[in-house]
Amino acid sequence: MKTTQSMQKTQKQLGISKLRKHQIDPIKNILNQNDTMVIAPTSSGKSAIYQVSALIKKEENRWTLVIEPTLALIGDQVQKLQQKGIAAVAITSRNSAEHDKILRQLHSHNIALVYTTPEQLQTYHFIEATKYNSPWLIAVDEAHCVTAWGNTFRPKYLKIKDYIANLKHRPVIAAFTATASPDERKDIQKYLGMEKTKLHTISLYRDNITLLKEDCTGFDLKQRLKRVRHYIHKYSDGGRVIVYCPTHDTTDMAANYLSNQFLCHVAKCHAYMDTDDREENELLFIHGDKHIMVATTAFGMGVDVSDIRLVIHFNLPLSVADYYQQIGRAGRDGEKSHAVLLYSEDDVKLNRRIVKKDYSGKVKKQLKQSIDEMYKIALSDQCLVRQVLNALGDKYDGNCNHCTNCQRARKNNHED
Repeated sequence: MKTTQSMQKTQKQLGISKLRKHQIDPIKNILNQNDTMVIAPTSSGKSAIYQVSALIKKEENRWTLVIEPTLALIGDQVQKLQQKGIAAVAITSRNSAEHDKILRQLHSHNIALVYTTPEQLQTYHFIEATKYNSPWLIAVDEAHCVTAWGNTFRPKYLKIKDYIANLKHRPVIAAFTATASPDERKDIQKYLGMEKTKLHTISLYRDNITLLKEDCTGFDLKQRLKRVRHYIHKYSDGGRVIVYCPTHDTTDMAANYLSNQFLCHVAKCHAYMDTDDREENELLFIHGDKHIMVATTAFGMGVDVSDIRLVIHFNLPLSVADYYQQIGRAGRDGEKSHAVLLYSEDDVKLNRRIVKKDYSGKVKKQLKQSIDEMYKIALSDQCLVRQVLNALGDKYDGNCNHCTNCQRARKNNHED
């Protein structure tokens, strides 16, 4: 196959001026029928890898299945592709009445990409409709959801392997994520049933995001909320802001406080909200009608909002992977952005209670270690970027020169 000519054609369809080397190599591996894993930072163009591959194979009347964790992300991706004239569709709980029509189009080779959630893969109708009309490629986006080491774990992701086993023809499996340690990469491959996987990694370092931290030990809730207000005033810079909270109660309190400080600009999102209200709030933020989102940690996964200037963690995250996944939502346009971590010793106790309540066995033990690792990084006076990237298996030996610790070291050296 003349992959270069085919890639150029699909690039034009997708509106991509030029593919980068870290995109071309995985595309070639996928087209050569190799299971492929891509570890690359947010905004590095991971979606183009499976989209280019899908459009090339569409010329052979083959279709691609894309598995995403959220309805908002699916809607965003499908809408953008359809606007470019690409035959992409969604099969979700939102459009159940259209499923039969979509599946008929699929059998008629009229569709290039089908986007769905792992939950939809478990429905009898979908299983039977695709068993003999198998996708040639299954792209698993946000693949870290397969691993149970963080707050983004989704149990239904573990069933993807069962769906694949039921297909008449085994597809190529491609997994994409911005954060996965070496151990987590092995787990992802195991739980998705990947074979002889070709691994592609590029540095996770985002030089446009400045990492800041503040020890809030001894602060009451009101004092910590005032610090959030301070950082929003200082670093939002006319862009959007996400404030991540550990529980729905904290989310409600923070959203109420900030709504009084920033009138008509605040939305909130957590699992205990009415589904329609939550989805409406997500869209208000995505479309720019609200500029501050206060949410629990699952919000924003993969959502393409380019001008998020600030991400604040109201408390210590459960793990380094969760932390870096979430701050990666800032500065997707490449412009200068900030990530502020508020933490205290009490956060460690809170996170341990969450883990004790929601997890057991090996996962519980691993998460306790992850909490301790995250707190150790927060307490350390070494470069934050180096510590975080090294924890994620990304070799970074220098200093970023911009994080809180690097700024303090530079100031101390100057004073000496």
